[in-house]
Amino acid sequence: MSYKFKFALAALALGVGFTTGAQAWTENVDKANDINTRCKFEREAQCTDAIRIGAQIEGVDMSYSSMPKMRLDGANMKRINLEGSNMEIINLKGADMTLANLTRSQLHAANMQGTNLMLANMTGASLVDADLRGANLRGANIKNAIFFQANLSNATWVDGRVCAEGSIGECK
Repeated sequence: MSYKFKFALAALALGVGFTTGAQAWTENVDKANDINTRCKFEREAQCTDAIRIGAQIEGVDMSYSSMPKMRLDGANMKRINLEGSNMEIINLKGADMTLANLTRSQLHAANMQGTNLMLANMTGASLVDADLRGANLRGANIKNAIFFQANLSNATWVDGRVCAEGSIGECK
């Protein structure tokens, strides 16, 4: 039995809901209503529910941070270190994550539509139920990454081919 299949069975047995994430991806955001003032762009940051649309955090070390339900739409995150971070239900739509380190990060139900992940290190990352429509994964390291139920429609895959509409969990 494959690791991905075992993970999916375990998640279903625990009753993990993979479809709830899309509700947090609204376009109606009050940028001035950031309820998390403790969020700092640093290692082990606590950024749950923070709103930082268009943030300029290129090259920052945010490894082992907690960032569920955070808004980083359109952010400049080139070369950012997010190793081991929890980013469930995060909105990274249109962010530039070129050369980002996402090793062992949790991106369950993440909105990554149009995100640039070119040359990113995604080793062991979990992208269960993530929305990667139109994302650029060209040259990314996806060794042991989990794409269970991830929407890869029209994404540019690691080898440069464009995934077919309806590609779920794998690039077709």
